[in-house]
Amino acid sequence: MKVSVVSLALGISLVAPVHAADWTCSAPGLVSGNYDGGDGAYIHLSGFSDGKVYPVKKTGNRASGTTSNGTKFTCSKR
Repeated sequence: MKVSVVSLALGISLVAPVHAADWTCSAPGLVSGNYDGGDGAYIHLSGFSDGKVYPVKKTGNRASGTTSNGTKFTCSKR
């Protein structure tokens, strides 16, 4: 059976958001946050045109970190 690279990439992209949806991020002024259980979380705060990936310290079902402007954020597994 042949599997094209496009099919494989599409399959992976469909699986990834489901895993990320297991986590909810919070922070003062949070526009959007995304965490998938890895080493970093994408955090976009109000007042900034976009977000960045920031390192997290993960302990069980909770991951926390600090943005470059000192805003603390937390992501928790639902």
